[in-house]
Amino acid sequence: METVGQRIKRLREALGISQAELATRCGWASQSRIGNYETDSRKVNVEDAVVIASALKVSPGELIFGTPDNAVFINQRGRSLPLVSYVQAGAFTEADSLFCPEDIETTIVFDENISELGFALRIKGDSMEPEFKEGDTIIVDPAVAPHPGEFVVARNGDHEATFKKYRPKANGAFELLPLNPDYPTIDSEQQPIQIIGTMVEHRIHRRKR
Repeated sequence: METVGQRIKRLREALGISQAELATRCGWASQSRIGNYETDSRKVNVEDAVVIASALKVSPGELIFGTPDNAVFINQRGRSLPLVSYVQAGAFTEADSLFCPEDIETTIVFDENISELGFALRIKGDSMEPEFKEGDTIIVDPAVAPHPGEFVVARNGDHEATFKKYRPKANGAFELLPLNPDYPTIDSEQQPIQIIGTMVEHRIHRRKR
């Protein structure tokens, strides 16, 4: 079975680029970091998988699981997904420490297909009203590449998470749009922003009348 490291090497060679070039595309100074990933001597965390996948022009799901964009990664129903905070989503580092951290006590059962990276996030603020209100819950899959018009969780350079509508631009750039017109659009060409995952389900919080 092909390892993640072997897959990185295969995809890199298919593009005809060196380890140094791939490291540069990822924004890393060290070629050895790519070499360690390709030999599986260093574990690819979720955050780096997103960066490497973008540089290799594939989805995180294809990089991690070897399956096409937006395919079903795990055929398992009734999984308990961790309910993470915006702070934890913004940190988005090692899969083991983010998605199964010791300080996460709340989980949500999800009955549909989702990758092992899936998690739940509770909406805060009113930037996505009227469709998404504070207290609603969304299910997010980092292994699913977003299509235009879908909703994503992203983080900025300050490791703060945000939930917005995805709109791609030319040359791999994209915009994140709020549904509430009182909030500004976020442009990846104007500030550092990284997609964490795509929303696959929205759960409305029933409110008292």
